[in-house]
Amino acid sequence: MDELRRTVQQCPHGVMVSTGCLGKVLHCRRGRGLYAAVQPCGVDRIPAGIVVRLGPLVTEADAEAIGAWLRAGMPDDGTLPDRLRAAPAPQQVADLN
Repeated sequence: MDELRRTVQQCPHGVMVSTGCLGKVLHCRRGRGLYAAVQPCGVDRIPAGIVVRLGPLVTEADAEAIGAWLRAGMPDDGTLPDRLRAAPAPQQVADLN
């Protein structure tokens, strides 16, 4: 949590809110680490992209990897390991035909 807090403090327009699982956004698994939902925005804090679900963050290395990815501007270039992308909440997943 401290690594994420430091990263958000370094972002000029970043905001961090600590809460329980955001059940409508994330599929959290108890006891498996921290989860996060991040969204890019402009200086006016109006969303400028999609929500990215992260987690579980289990180790300090996980938090450092996410911190580096956030500081780089959330690039979609493969620098965020797939294992750190959280599953969406069940109601966010389309049913199969």
